[in-house]
Parts: sequence; structure tokens; C-alpha cells
Amino acid sequence: MRTIQLRSAEAPRSPRIFKKRVRPPDPGLRPGEVVAVRTSEGQFVGRAFYSPRSVIVARILDREENGPPIDGRWFEQRIAAAARLRREVLRLDRVTDAYRVVHAEGDGLPALVIDRYGPIAVVEVGARGIFEHLDEIEQAVESVLGCERIVVRSDPEVERIEGFKATDRRATAAETIVREHDLRFHVDCAGGHKTGFFVDQREARRMVFDLARGRRVLDLCCYSGGFALSAAVGGARSVTAVDLDEEAIAMAQRNARLNGQTLRLVHADAFDFLRDGPSAELVVLDPPKLASTPRQLDAARHKSVDLNALALGAVEPGGLLFTFSCTGLFTPLEFTYQVRDAARRVGRSVRVLRETGQPPDHPVAFDCPEGRYLSGLLLQVD
Repeated sequence: MRTIQLRSAEAPRSPRIFKKRVRPPDPGLRPGEVVAVRTSEGQFVGRAFYSPRSVIVARILDREENGPPIDGRWFEQRIAAAARLRREVLRLDRVTDAYRVVHAEGDGLPALVIDRYGPIAVVEVGARGIFEHLDEIEQAVESVLGCERIVVRSDPEVERIEGFKATDRRATAAETIVREHDLRFHVDCAGGHKTGFFVDQREARRMVFDLARGRRVLDLCCYSGGFALSAAVGGARSVTAVDLDEEAIAMAQRNARLNGQTLRLVHADAFDFLRDGPSAELVVLDPPKLASTPRQLDAARHKSVDLNALALGAVEPGGLLFTFSCTGLFTPLEFTYQVRDAARRVGRSVRVLRETGQPPDHPVAFDCPEGRYLSGLLLQVD
């Protein structure tokens, strides 16, 4: 096993090793190769996938210098341990058949995400090293989960940076129906947003179900209607769901029919819709990621404040706003400050009733806080 060496004598705690911290490596190292990471004094740090084209030049897989080979058996053991957590500890199968099985560093599998949607597993590839072991990973997923079908996905920008093309393996069509509590949802595993569905909002959707009875509800950036349908089944007086994506609106309509519910679905940009002055007793705001790189952060902060100010203006006095950020570059505290600034701008008095985040099938490793990306605030607005 070949080596990359850090510039520092200090061993980093994070499993993500940035290029600026590494001495010029051997030019013969192959992208995706398993390498030993060592400090400038030769101390062993861990075994890692090598990604020369990425700012994250190495991703630590384990801290065992003489550990077992990184092969199909290694992946199967890690994936099996992650699956046991969901089945035996979290007991997710009692409430849903749609959940995250592997959450990257949170499950000791950097750059790998696996979501289960009933009979289909979606494998999301986030680094060249994962791509190089894709056949072994797919075999392990089939063995552990017993799925009928596996869909491989990746972000085109990640593919460009890391130098692979997993999208060539993507299924042309892979739809299924999943259950979550009392609801069912169509999921497009090959073409939908993220891996097909927002499994990370399962607990928040249940909270909306509990809060909606007798209220007029507005669901902004509704995607396939998860919050809107939770509100409708929970006894909302009326539900309006808004999204700019025509395909998302069509899927929300299909899901409404599947659950025997009626929604008012609006194809519109959330900013434009809110500027027309709607009002509701419960507003849910779950926008897409606003920034992917640090250079985008300033614009993203302004957009977050603007959008939350408009959403706060739509809440009737005494009503509720459930607002979210999935921009992992924002800490929960930063997001709270953004919503506070929005409330000050529109002159609304706001109380925080609850702070939320991603559910436990999206665990966060202590040495990799970047795995925490979802923040939510349930607010009462006077």
C-alpha cells in the first residue's frame, strides 16, 4: 500500500483530508486507490481513498494499519452493521420502508449513501474510490438488503471533479411505492431529486401531521407533496402546495390521488407566490440547498433571509412556521440567526417552539460534523 504524507506532524481527527494539508504525492498514484495516510514524521493516520482531482484528496476508511483488505467483504460488513442499526435499534421497518441505510462518514463509509425504497436500493456515489469498488458494493447491498433492484446515482458535478461516470449505470426507469406511517408515496428512484424522496424529513412530516388539524396549511417548495399530504391526512382545513418544478407538481398530484386526498397544487416560484400575499395558519418552508461551495455562501445567506421574511409574512398572527435549511454549509446557529434577521425585517414577534434536524438514520460522526446538514425551526409567529 502506497503512502501520501501530510505537511504536519499532527494527525488530523477528521476523516476528510484536504489537498492543502498534503505534500506533493507520488505521481504514479491512481485515482481511487487505497493509500496509507501518514504525518510528516511517519505516524500512521489511516487507510484512505485517494482523490487527486478533489479538494478532499483523501477520505479515511479506517485507522487500522494492518487491517483486512478493502474489498467486497469489508464493504459487506460495514453495510450490514449500518442495516442492523436501522432494523434492530431504530426499528424503522415498523413505520416505513423508505429510509437511509448508509450515511457516509456517519456509518464509516465516506462518500457513500444508500437509501432503501421498498424493493429498490439507491446507491449514491460521492468519490472516485467508491466508484472503483462499485461492483463489490452492489453485491454487498444485494446480499444485505435483499433488494430486487439497485439504482446507481451520482451528482454530475461530483463526477466531473472526481473523474468518473456512474450515471452511465443509472436505470432508465425505476419507480416504486413506499409507505410512511399512514401514507404512501410514489418514488422515482432514477430521476427524482436527491435519491428520489426526502427520507430525511420523515419525522418532520409526522410533526406536521400532528399540527395540521383544523388549520389552513401552506407547503412551500413541496416537491412530491410529503408535508402537504401529511397535513391533509392530519385533518387540515385546506392545503396549498407550491413548487416551481412541473414534474414535482405532477408527482404530488399522483401522491394525492394515491392517498385519496385533495390538494391545491400551484406551479410557481415560492418568492413570486409569497409576494402575492397569501396567508395560512401553518406554513412549511423546505427550500432546496442554497449553496454548495463557500463562494456561494453570501448570496445564499441573503436568499435565506429574504425567503424566510416572505414566509413569516404569510403566517397569520398566532400561527406557525416550520422552516428548514438543508444547506450543510450553514450551521444550525447560523440558520437561526438568518430566521431571526428575517423576523426583525418584517416586524414579527417569534418564539422557537422546537429545533429539529435530520433523523437518526442519518447519523453524524463526532469527527465529521459536516455530516450534519439539516436544520429546522418550529416557530410561533405573533
